[in-house]
Amino acid sequence: MSPHQRIDPVLTDALDTVSDFIRQVTGVEPTEADIADALTRYFVMNEIKDHIQMMREGSD
Repeated sequence: MSPHQRIDPVLTDALDTVSDFIRQVTGVEPTEADIADALTRYFVMNEIKDHIQMMREGSD
């Protein structure tokens, strides 16, 4: 993604949901770096991939 590209509101809402969840369960607001680090962990990326594949297969 280029630095000048707008982020889709759907993605912004999802990131806000993640941030809200982390704040609720830990009591501490996560930084953008915290969320970026978590999203790029192999386990999380694999879970996201599996979820997307499952959604796409279900939409046939």
